[in-house]
Amino acid sequence: MKITEKLKDFFFQTSLLTIGGILCAIAVKGLLIPHDFMSSGFTGFALIFYYLFPVIPVGLIYFLINIPVFLIGWRFIGLRFILYTSWGIIIYSALLFVVTIKIDLNDKLLASIIAGGLSGIGSGIMLRTKGSSGGSEILCAIFFKYFHITLGTGMLIINTAVMLVAMLFFPLENVLYTVVFVFVSAKAADLLFHGLSKRQAVLIVSDDWNEILDELVNGHKIGVTVIDGKGGYEGTEKKLLYSVITRDRVYLLKKLVLSKDPNAFISIIEASDVTGLNIGNQPKW
Repeated sequence: MKITEKLKDFFFQTSLLTIGGILCAIAVKGLLIPHDFMSSGFTGFALIFYYLFPVIPVGLIYFLINIPVFLIGWRFIGLRFILYTSWGIIIYSALLFVVTIKIDLNDKLLASIIAGGLSGIGSGIMLRTKGSSGGSEILCAIFFKYFHITLGTGMLIINTAVMLVAMLFFPLENVLYTVVFVFVSAKAADLLFHGLSKRQAVLIVSDDWNEILDELVNGHKIGVTVIDGKGGYEGTEKKLLYSVITRDRVYLLKKLVLSKDPNAFISIIEASDVTGLNIGNQPKW
């Protein structure tokens, strides 16, 4: 990758991390704190400390509790993910200092739902990049990489711990509204992050299979398996191309195949479970 392309990619990644951080910070400062709600993940732990010791800024608390998790991530996740995550941690901590928006909303249930949507979208945007805002996202990245636990499930596991701690110090009503927030946030993040990352199994039958194979593998770096087959009606020998790709690449693949052979047979089904690091397009960690 050329230096100019690397710089463009760097600015693109950091811009998305910043946008995601802004959405999460608005959810915290604009809706959660005014209603004395907790949050999900490490932001939730930071808010618990903040409510107990309000003289310490929540941004500073969040930054400090991320240090040990950051070091763990450095050990178990790719260096690139951790380096971009360092930007995410710093910018999100700073945004928790500077964002002063307060959304005037008296309906606590609606406030928890809107905050969950904002936070989930922000977290999902961050994890669609090569980094995150740290904290629970680092742990979720480890869960996903080593145990194939989805982002939403990982967040719910971590957030259960947050809720148990919160129940020791805060009114049950606030904790229950926080549960609503956590659920909405997890679903929004899961949809945004995994919605386009879900794998699609593609089967291609074409007389021009060799050209299609070359274009897929060498032109677009898409992994393909060549399978020997036989037509059931004519009994002629056929070459079948099999690939597992992410949903966002389906349009590209269909367009490419049909440009080579307008009569190609293409079958696409959702792969409910994909195991193996060399199958499909993996996350950018």
